[in-house]
Amino acid sequence: MADISACRLAGLPPKQPATKKQMAKLTALGQSHWVAEPHNKSYEDGIPAMRYTDSMARSAEHLRAALPLMTQQRAALHPASYAVWYEFVSGRSPKLNQALQLQTAGGKTLDETQTWALYREHVCELDPAVGGKIADGFSQVLDSMAASATQAGQESARFDSSLAVWVEQLLSNPPQQTQADVLQELLSGTREIRGALSELQLRLDSSQNEIHSLREEVQKARGEALLDALTGLANRRAFDQHLQQCTAMTMDDAALAPCLVLGDIDFFKQVNDSFGHAFGDHVLRAVAQTLKRVAAQTEPSSFAARVGGEEFAMLLPSGSLTQAQAMAETMRSCVAASRIRRADAEQQIKRVTISLGVTQMHAGECAETFFKRADRALYASKHSGRNCVTVLTAADMPAAVALG
Repeated sequence: MADISACRLAGLPPKQPATKKQMAKLTALGQSHWVAEPHNKSYEDGIPAMRYTDSMARSAEHLRAALPLMTQQRAALHPASYAVWYEFVSGRSPKLNQALQLQTAGGKTLDETQTWALYREHVCELDPAVGGKIADGFSQVLDSMAASATQAGQESARFDSSLAVWVEQLLSNPPQQTQADVLQELLSGTREIRGALSELQLRLDSSQNEIHSLREEVQKARGEALLDALTGLANRRAFDQHLQQCTAMTMDDAALAPCLVLGDIDFFKQVNDSFGHAFGDHVLRAVAQTLKRVAAQTEPSSFAARVGGEEFAMLLPSGSLTQAQAMAETMRSCVAASRIRRADAEQQIKRVTISLGVTQMHAGECAETFFKRADRALYASKHSGRNCVTVLTAADMPAAVALG
């Protein structure tokens, strides 16, 4: 996809060119200095550490740059939308900037669903409510374990003190009755310490169970953070992680290097405008499930994700370019053959189609280059009339650049 145009970034009308001064300002904004907070944000008096540390003057610059971009979108002007565009103009998140450029290429604008998806994936961390619940749970478990350990220590010290007294009494060669009394006390003390240790074991077992439950909640929260809530596919964050893993692998056979398929629903804006965003969401879910099903049947090790508003990605860790092309063609034909009805009407909408781009990773290239080539292939399919598959290799890139 082409990058967001300079005039749109500057808040100018679509065909009004940006001046050198405006471009310089945008470049400065895009490369502005910021201080990132650590991932393990500290908390003091229940207040989270600040995410943003920009000065008043710098934040005012970001505000002036972000507002024109916000007003061009279809999403409402709420805090989540502002956070997305603030982070964009401040240059805090390169991945967010890349996602925005892809989703707004060709004059497209963001709707509510896209805006909130970007916010959840690139701005918002773990749900504060979930994070607070997990933190409280761990705190309670640790407090309980500390109390149990303290009690066990006190019981052991008391028994040790009593044992020393009993031994001293027995060594003093007391009368037989006294010996019997001492032994009785020793037996009673032994039973008490055994009971205390048994209680401690029960508490530790309970704490272990609670820790296991909390660990499962953490895993669930992490899993949900990597899922697209609308389609159930992996989200952009999960895709980026898998893409990095693929590019980090050693390729023994260049012919079986990882392949990437990018797909974009054709004329999706018209679907939203004609039938409403609720139905548009229904279309996204239907297409997503079709792509996931075809990917699983064709290549079980493939990874399907929603990486943008109506854009999807299928990553094949290993396989030939021919196999990836065949899978993409099957996906295209299956989507084109499907007929989606509105739940409140019998009328079928105009058929939904998808354009796809396919490429294979070249030895030594980075994830960004790999992805951009697939995106170029997708753009070529759009440029060629849509509802088709385009394959580009590293050798084809000079020709593909001309398409931009």
